[in-house]
Amino acid sequence: MIVTINGILKQKRLDEIIIDVHGLGYVCYISTNTYDNLPALGTDVFLLTYFHVTENSQQLFAFSDGIERELFMMLIGVSGIGPKTAILLLSAVSPDEFKRRLIAGEVVMLTALPGIGPKTARRIIVELKDKFVKLSDDDLPKEDSDILPEMSDAYDALLALGFQMKDIRNAITAVQNKDKAMNTEEIIIQALTKLR
Repeated sequence: MIVTINGILKQKRLDEIIIDVHGLGYVCYISTNTYDNLPALGTDVFLLTYFHVTENSQQLFAFSDGIERELFMMLIGVSGIGPKTAILLLSAVSPDEFKRRLIAGEVVMLTALPGIGPKTARRIIVELKDKFVKLSDDDLPKEDSDILPEMSDAYDALLALGFQMKDIRNAITAVQNKDKAMNTEEIIIQALTKLR
């Protein structure tokens, strides 16, 4: 098992880097959170890693901190979540924000992340939430029937307009708390006044 890597950062992109270790170049797949913490090209870098081996491939995933690597390993332990999807999830939000969504049982917000449908979101919450807090019946993720489709549609529309997930969630929650009888268009209009 390869658990760390230390070498010269030769190349970096949002989703992968190349690290030179004594003349050997290692491709490491990363999240945008790790990318933001990388040093300048040509300098020394030390990262935590996870070596993923299957019949058809060998991939090295790198992380700037232990929390992100721990979350990654938990995610790939969930049925239906592969390492590429896990990295995409960790790229969409910070590890702290992801944990908060998990603890809050936010199915709608998790489904806004790439590669995650409602069933997968519920599976992630059920399988991982108890690792952070004691799971009670009241805390179980809400079924689709409990989620207002207008809220979900408004969230998707605002996300497409380029607003940040956290800001959208706060705006829509504030709007919904005022009036739950709004249609999608009304929710978007009211949320936009709070997002400006």
